[in-house]
Amino acid sequence: MHRASPRIAIVVEAIPPHCGGAEQVAWIQATHMARRFDVSVVTLGESDSVAEVDGVVVHTLPKRRRNLLAYLTGDRAKLNGRIADIAPDVIHCHMPNELALCLDAGNSLLVMTIHDGVPENEQLALRTKSLPRWLRFKAIRRANIRKSARVTCVSQHNRQTMQGLYPGHAHKMSSIPNPIYDRFFSEPRASDRGYVLNFGRQIPLKVEPLLETARIMPDTRFVFVGTGPSVRDHGLTNVEFAGFSAAVEEHIDGASACVFPSMSENFPLVGLEAMARGKPVVATRRGFSEYIEDGENGLLLNSTDPAEIREAIGRVLGDGSLRARISRNARATAEDYRADRIVDRYIELYRSARPETFGP
Repeated sequence: MHRASPRIAIVVEAIPPHCGGAEQVAWIQATHMARRFDVSVVTLGESDSVAEVDGVVVHTLPKRRRNLLAYLTGDRAKLNGRIADIAPDVIHCHMPNELALCLDAGNSLLVMTIHDGVPENEQLALRTKSLPRWLRFKAIRRANIRKSARVTCVSQHNRQTMQGLYPGHAHKMSSIPNPIYDRFFSEPRASDRGYVLNFGRQIPLKVEPLLETARIMPDTRFVFVGTGPSVRDHGLTNVEFAGFSAAVEEHIDGASACVFPSMSENFPLVGLEAMARGKPVVATRRGFSEYIEDGENGLLLNSTDPAEIREAIGRVLGDGSLRARISRNARATAEDYRADRIVDRYIELYRSARPETFGP
């Protein structure tokens, strides 16, 4: 008897192009799984619509001023009506928040993926959330963990943190890293133009240490690609803010090194994207140590002190043999994070929980 193709609904509150790394991961998963299964994405946007994009059926629900209140009350029937129409075998929520809390999974396998850049037990200390927002976040997180059948974390460190915070649900938790877009493995589009590059969300926790480094390296050009509150005039003539770019590969190709002295990471895509294009990466240990071995396929920083960052940049720019070896090893490391390989791990997770749907 022919088995119908499994149906997967991926729930994420934004999709590319204007979104963060976690939303990009959800979209990579959706488009790659759509080659083998019936895949829908449920997301938030300006209007109520259904459209097919890259083989994925995208169900857009209206974004409300107060999403939690809206989708707990009047819009809840709309959300769960969409889920019922999809009739998914698996519901997979990335960055589970209000929509995950308000949906009714029914008999579907409910999987949630945690992407916390700052672990939830550090958010108050680092002031990434106020106390009221953190308490609200914790209540939603606790409820979502409780209702899920499986929870994946994108880094080993975050999995260990989550198992410590939710010991009663530790058995549900595993680690599956983030994939990167295939386009980052394409041939170079530009030649090395000698600048230091940072790309991604331009927020103080991610870029302020590098801006301070630029201040003490006036003869080195620094380029920042992305948007955020740190994009403003810092009085530095050697700093360029290039804004949002849909073709960040060209900026990577023109760089001599990519530098990410971030204090807010879990499993950062930016490092692997640069490595896939054969660029040496200098980064903090938080998140980046999941795939960088210091001195072999990149350089790891022990702090965000500008003097240490300057020294590491100087090592990479001043030692051609080191740069060549790191670049070669970086590209080899990135191969392990191609989308098909990571998506296969998600499918194995589904299969382990629902062999009758996905096969033994």
